[in-house]
Amino acid sequence: MTKATREHEMEIELPASTAEELLTALAGRDRLYRDITLEPEDDLENPVEVMLNAVDDMDGETLLLTIYADLEGPEEYLEAAQEAIEDIVGTELSLAAEDAKQGAMLDRRPQGELKVEAVGEEEERLNLILPCWLAPEEVDTPWGFHLVDADGREWPGPELLEAHPRLAVVPFKEEFLLFSLPEVPDEDEG
Repeated sequence: MTKATREHEMEIELPASTAEELLTALAGRDRLYRDITLEPEDDLENPVEVMLNAVDDMDGETLLLTIYADLEGPEEYLEAAQEAIEDIVGTELSLAAEDAKQGAMLDRRPQGELKVEAVGEEEERLNLILPCWLAPEEVDTPWGFHLVDADGREWPGPELLEAHPRLAVVPFKEEFLLFSLPEVPDEDEG
């Protein structure tokens, strides 16, 4: 079998006119950062490996989610794998709605009290979901920046980051709202 690679890109528009809709959209983006192994039913020895990632941007009351999938595996399975990825994306976005329903608001801060600050790779917080549209242009998204107060203290602070599996910052009506979200279970797609 000939091994090949393929890049696949999808754009999805998600409603974002309320804090709950924004939370759902950001939880969905977070769920789409993952590696997946797709194993054809009749050929388990020749899987397709997929690396998914996503970025978000705001357009009025709509969140634009751009999803990137890098697929690698037997050339004859890539088309089916691409279709499977589209189904997986739909499922993950549905699960994100459930995540948001289980979310709990932990804190809120006026947006004027906080600023965006770039951080090095060693300071990235993989369990912190910040909207990509907040990041300065030169920053790697989604984890290459934090929010800090006037004294340079990170918000949310280390104690909250350690106490929760996932935290999401939702900018809404001049405030940053901080939500806890349930952990995403590890699952192999096959």
